[in-house]
Amino acid sequence: MNRTMTRPTRWLSLTGLGVVSAWTLAACGGGPPELTEISESAQQSMEEAESLSYTLSDPDGVHANDLTSLEFAGQTDQANFAINANTADMDMEILVVDQETTFIRMTFTDENMQAMFDAEGIEEGQWIQTPESEVADIEQFTDEFEGLSDRTFALTEGLTEEDLEAVEVEETELEDQAVYKYTVPATGDTETELYPGADTVTFYFSQDTSELVQVEASADENTATHTYGDYDAVDPVEAPPEDEIADLDWEF
Repeated sequence: MNRTMTRPTRWLSLTGLGVVSAWTLAACGGGPPELTEISESAQQSMEEAESLSYTLSDPDGVHANDLTSLEFAGQTDQANFAINANTADMDMEILVVDQETTFIRMTFTDENMQAMFDAEGIEEGQWIQTPESEVADIEQFTDEFEGLSDRTFALTEGLTEEDLEAVEVEETELEDQAVYKYTVPATGDTETELYPGADTVTFYFSQDTSELVQVEASADENTATHTYGDYDAVDPVEAPPEDEIADLDWEF
């Protein structure tokens, strides 16, 4: 059965949604390393990882976009990943198995939005196989996450000497993990593409590996949390079972 699905935008834009060696206490003179040094090491770790996971939680709208939460997990050197993007109106899951095979599953909380997508008739929980004509659209997601490390660390790279002097640093724990915590001002001409709307951004790096584990972007009393993990530990994404795929040929 052929059906035509319309949509107000082309998928969801995730823009506005980012190891030299492990730093040891001996190498750092018994305390936290310089922010620029550990950032460089963490960025190299992220870029060299063959897979990773990234999540965003922004329930209070610090970043002032439609996303309230986002989960990404997948391979970094190929088109193979899973995304779960949530807005106030809908939840969208995307499975990218390879460059030619993708699936989406949508849950609507707004009836008008559901009507715009003409999604009536799809059984709850079913996946839709994306038509070949739209597979190229998935590349925007691939591009977003290929550039994730650059956007993640653009803030630290853009700090002036005056900004660096204002950075607050401490050794602490985050969910029972020993971390270095750096609180950075997000002001002036500093690049904040991944953290729009934030006044301060706090970076947490593992003391054992120097890998970035979490970023908190704060404005007033509100905080958006960016979490990074599962470096080189994400299993490849597979297609859903056939009985969970809707028997529909969609045209966009």
